[in-house]
Amino acid sequence: MDTNETKIYITLLTGLAVLAILMAFFVVTIFRYQRKKAAYHAQKLKDDFNFLDKEKQRISLDLHDDLGASLSAIKLRLQMLTNLGATATKHIDVCELLLDEAMQKLRRISLNMMPGILKREGLDAALNDLIGIMTFGSGIKSNYYCEPINFKEETAIHIYRIVQEVINNIIKHSKATSFDLTIYRNENKICLFMHDNGIGFDDKNLKEKSGLGLHNIAARAGLLHADIYMTNTKGEGVEYLIEIPAYDKKNKSAHRR
Repeated sequence: MDTNETKIYITLLTGLAVLAILMAFFVVTIFRYQRKKAAYHAQKLKDDFNFLDKEKQRISLDLHDDLGASLSAIKLRLQMLTNLGATATKHIDVCELLLDEAMQKLRRISLNMMPGILKREGLDAALNDLIGIMTFGSGIKSNYYCEPINFKEETAIHIYRIVQEVINNIIKHSKATSFDLTIYRNENKICLFMHDNGIGFDDKNLKEKSGLGLHNIAARAGLLHADIYMTNTKGEGVEYLIEIPAYDKKNKSAHRR
């Protein structure tokens, strides 16, 4: 091989090496960009949910403290009325019934916003209350159990909202007569298991059923770094298994019992 051929050969190799380096740099840059983009969207989604939850909490407190107190005061005043005729007493009874219905509706709205019981007594008590209110008058029976786990507040809120969405789906779409909800710890995971005995749904029409709230469930589960497993058997109900890491991935701090 003469000198010119050697130079050409070295030049080609150098060019290929530079091209390979540029391509590697390009791939790494794209990978880093995608990671930053995913992290940005995850953080934005988290911020949006946090803002929404805080607003719901504020509205819930306003409803409970202001409107709830006013309704209770009106009912108390009606109960203090005595020595009235039969007609007036009948009207008062009707007013008390309407007030009771209004207070029940207010409690439902407040619960949808942000239940105070979640902060006061924890997730177990809040879910117990949620199930009782959502299934009241629906004819749907529930079997609920939650292990004594010390949940972080953010985790508890996301689990609460996930359960709320699933129960809403059961009531609206499943035609179920009962459902099971169990929250338990399995090694380094917190597991949320739900199953109803309803009609299930057609997987082909799943994308069209935007009202199912599955996007919200998936989004909140994503913020918990959770894995979702959903089994749908038409005519035999829907089964959800959500596995949540029992630690914060940033600082590895465990949720303790």
